[in-house]
Amino acid sequence: MPPLDPVTESSCYFEPRPLQRPPPRWLSALQVLLRSPLEGRLLRAYWQEVRAINARDGWAVGLSPEAMTEALEQGRQAVRRGATERDRDALHRLLALLRELCRRELGMRPYDVQMLCALAMLDRHLVQLAPGEGKTLTLALVAVIFGWSGRPCHVMTANDYLAARDVEELQPLYRRCGLTAVAVGQETDAGAKPDAYAADLVYSTAKQLLADYLQDTIAAGAGLSRLRLSIQRLRGDGKPLMMRGLHSLIVDEADSLLIDEATTPLIISGPEPDPLLEEGVRMAHRLVDEMRPGVHYRLDEQFRDVRHTAAGEAVIARWQPRLPPLWRNRQRCEDIVRQAILARDFFLPDRHYVVLDEKVVIVDEGTGRLMPGRTWSNGLHQAVEARAGVPLTPPNRTLAKMSFQNFFKQYHRLCGASGTLQNIANEVFHNYRSHTLRVPSRLPSRLRVHPFRAFPDQTCKWDAVLAAILERHRAGLPVLIGSRSVADSERLAGRLGDAGLALELLNAKQHEREAEIIACAGQPGRITVATNMAGRGTDIKISAEVAEQGGLVVIMLEPHESARVDWQLFGRAGRQGNPGEVIPFAAASDDLLVKNLPIWWQPLRHLLRSGLRSNRLISLLIRAAQRHAQGRAFRQRQRLNRLDRKAREMMSFVRSS
Repeated sequence: MPPLDPVTESSCYFEPRPLQRPPPRWLSALQVLLRSPLEGRLLRAYWQEVRAINARDGWAVGLSPEAMTEALEQGRQAVRRGATERDRDALHRLLALLRELCRRELGMRPYDVQMLCALAMLDRHLVQLAPGEGKTLTLALVAVIFGWSGRPCHVMTANDYLAARDVEELQPLYRRCGLTAVAVGQETDAGAKPDAYAADLVYSTAKQLLADYLQDTIAAGAGLSRLRLSIQRLRGDGKPLMMRGLHSLIVDEADSLLIDEATTPLIISGPEPDPLLEEGVRMAHRLVDEMRPGVHYRLDEQFRDVRHTAAGEAVIARWQPRLPPLWRNRQRCEDIVRQAILARDFFLPDRHYVVLDEKVVIVDEGTGRLMPGRTWSNGLHQAVEARAGVPLTPPNRTLAKMSFQNFFKQYHRLCGASGTLQNIANEVFHNYRSHTLRVPSRLPSRLRVHPFRAFPDQTCKWDAVLAAILERHRAGLPVLIGSRSVADSERLAGRLGDAGLALELLNAKQHEREAEIIACAGQPGRITVATNMAGRGTDIKISAEVAEQGGLVVIMLEPHESARVDWQLFGRAGRQGNPGEVIPFAAASDDLLVKNLPIWWQPLRHLLRSGLRSNRLISLLIRAAQRHAQGRAFRQRQRLNRLDRKAREMMSFVRSS
């Protein structure tokens, strides 16, 4: 029998916090409403604490390297004892020390507003900090304190690139604090993950963290608990786990990761060859080629549903005897035909997926990034592959799944920051019991945001977009054009190329050059066409010459389902008090208005024309469509969470019995 490890915090497994049924939504909304008037008082209290930190600057600046090392060790011990949670004076002293350390090791001294945000996050708030105000460094201050506790600390970023970049840039600070920090991403070897997760600080994405946690759940068999793992260690059996548990989570771009990208569960599955499914998919592919929308079926794009007409049912009845025996059942036949129709009419190439190396790779609609290894379920992925003309992959058998929001709720301590936390305070508190705090920007904003420019159709809109690009380009200004799909970005790039303009294209197909493209996007006269992935979490630097002329110009091709996502794109310009300009465009046939506008608003779309009145009208329509889309997304997330929680409660009941 192997010897038992000493019981230390670094060797213990930190069990996830049990999932609890959330309180009624009305109660959460009431608590947020009652707290809102106190937000100003809370901000004033934090500013008073910042002044107390500033009063210790002289002491911190005067420390010699040896005295700094001794003070850091004392700070680590204070955190391990919990002294900084009980004594705010000890916390102020520690933050003053870390501020000076940032200046020495990174050449950056955190501003007062960053210190305020660090205090709020240590109190488990989600803070809204204006774009360009320095969220990365602010999160690092919190990460040092959490890392000194000896418990697992995960810093969640929007993508692998940002995780690796932040670890590299902040490594001098972490190393001086005696902490190890690593980035875990899709390219990290599975055999290296246990050592990586043993680090004090782990930077990664939501998808990677949840995937690895579910893999550990599968390896543990009957569930993850300190007692069970201790018994396994005594017996010398059980598979080694990658993680050492869930404890502290710091979230960058909190609204995107906690809300926007949490609408679907993550599923861990394994391939399970199914020749009958493959045969049925191919037959359904040929069957659907005989069917036409509006004649044989009606497509509900809002709910991704298909309703067959009498003519469609007649076609299906004629094909039904020719299908493989498994699919001759009426319900199964309609299901596989429905997936084939969705694969043709809804899931579109260069919007929902791209084909790389004879494989269908899903594109994240929210960020425009590739999601290799992810597949659609229930035969839909195979239907899309048949439509794309690539070899069909075996379907997957579900081994484990969990919603993102329920995963985040299992952390014992959660905080984070974002530049766009508007209108989500109720949902954040309802799900995570965390309050949001809006922090005023350090410098006044000089960003000019124009009203939406309305057009009756796509042709008029695209002509106006090209005219706006040419006008700003001739003035020597850098222009960043944001699109919602790979196809639109490539279409615009083609039209600009035909006009003889040089440009840079950034989408899921050119993601390797993201850092290089973004680094040059603020140069005079530069044109950059990109999907939503463009520079999220990075600064687009502009020269003094560009600043004098008006700064970076951001053009948005069409609105998104959430106003916050619009502002995420707008926030690429006008950062850190620099000038900037935003020009948003919209047409009556944009996806947002077609799919999400309530039925009683739809007739107003046809009144849109170019002009001031239509600009005012389309703003009303966009707000109505976004509220409708966000309400539906919230209900979808809550439904997923309920189903996930019920499934886990049933599993616990079965195991305990």
